[in-house]
Amino acid sequence: MDRLPYDRRQLLSAAHRARNRGRARRAIALYRRILLEEPGNVEVALRAAPLLAVHGEAFEAWQLFRMATHELRRERRYEACLAALRDACRCVPYEYDAWRMCAELELKLGREELAYETLLEGRRQFEGPRGSAQAIALLVRARAIEPWDADVALDLAALYAQTGQLEVALEMLSSLAPRVWGRDLRRVRWLQWRITLSFRHAWLWLQALLGGGAGEEPIQEPLSVRDPLALERLRGDLDEVEPEELLLENEVSL
Repeated sequence: MDRLPYDRRQLLSAAHRARNRGRARRAIALYRRILLEEPGNVEVALRAAPLLAVHGEAFEAWQLFRMATHELRRERRYEACLAALRDACRCVPYEYDAWRMCAELELKLGREELAYETLLEGRRQFEGPRGSAQAIALLVRARAIEPWDADVALDLAALYAQTGQLEVALEMLSSLAPRVWGRDLRRVRWLQWRITLSFRHAWLWLQALLGGGAGEEPIQEPLSVRDPLALERLRGDLDEVEPEELLLENEVSL
């Protein structure tokens, strides 16, 4: 049977009616019909993408978001592009590029604080070993905006440790230690000790616990990590453990 003649206005009207009546699958089918004829139709792509995301078609949804934002940026419609990227972050939160592109555009528009918040919000979507690479990449970009935010630096160092990049983690902690004090310094020293299990880092942590200043970071000694895979719990521990509990952990087995 021959396909009916293409009438964009009629199809678009029918798709809108279907969406407004809660017939999402029907609306998606009609939007797809339009996009088949007009693959660069930004308006239709941005209407179809959220529906696709809700109904388990995240990959197709992201492809439509990406096409639309590319076109909007090419046309220098930056505010519309940013709105579309924010929708993408909401609808397909596990797409790393959505967060990256949104933050980069916010930076381009001179909105550093929003870009920073976007990167940190994006990082929270990537928990566990499978999301480590994306979480690290987003935090690295965040640190380019706020290099010495202690929470971000500790989170990133813990991720480096969890993924076996122990020297990178220790170098970051060594640079951070002279710049923090109080609870943040104790967290830095504790993480250094948990990574190395060395007497020197145990002593530095004890000094921080007793109220010593940041001081100068001594020369790093060789690592003595027993089981790097066990470091996966470090990031959560940093927020939960209290100094009194840490005193009891000298015999803990990683």
